[in-house]
Amino acid sequence: MVCNGCGVCEPVCEYKAITIVGDPNTPERRKAVINEGLCMGCGTCVAACPSGALEQKGFKNNQILAQIDAALVGGGK
Repeated sequence: MVCNGCGVCEPVCEYKAITIVGDPNTPERRKAVINEGLCMGCGTCVAACPSGALEQKGFKNNQILAQIDAALVGGGK
């Protein structure tokens, strides 16, 4: 998925690690830029992102989905 610059992630970031910026080559195109030094990997932005463009620091989306699937199949044990 690709960030469409909607800005939903920016205000939910408690650590102010996300900035929405314009592409210098295509000013009408915007995208989220993550400041890795400020990001704490909490995943709030990932949950808020409507396009699914973000991944949690240290985890790939498919890894998180596999954990959720395993918890559902195992009855949350």
